[in-house]
Amino acid sequence: MALLTGIAAAESYVVSPVASDETRAAVAAGRPPEHGFPEIHAVEFTSSAQLHPGTSLVATVVTSANVIYVEGRVKYWNVPFHQAAAGKFDINYRVPFLPPGALGHWDLQVIARSVDGVEVKRTFPVTYRYF
Repeated sequence: MALLTGIAAAESYVVSPVASDETRAAVAAGRPPEHGFPEIHAVEFTSSAQLHPGTSLVATVVTSANVIYVEGRVKYWNVPFHQAAAGKFDINYRVPFLPPGALGHWDLQVIARSVDGVEVKRTFPVTYRYF
């Protein structure tokens, strides 16, 4: 069952702290950095948006070739994806038992960072429940 499948749309970019001054200036002026803007072409989840302790979050992300890092982030937790090939990242993450304050609806951000230190993200709704 696919949770969500995303196709690239209009993106907004953030320059990470690892970016050079030249990259910062280019992005601030609306120009692409040396290796181009990062792109997320597709995000496919093969697990449910209903997360429970012990279940697995399984996803594949397809990006432009200049992306060197992808992570999943929910609030203050982040988990890196495994790079399977250039422009292809995957994850199979066992959802831990979290305290009661973690119950409810969250935004799962999928963040892709380019070799130049420019990031782009997509956001997907998830729910964390005990049962």
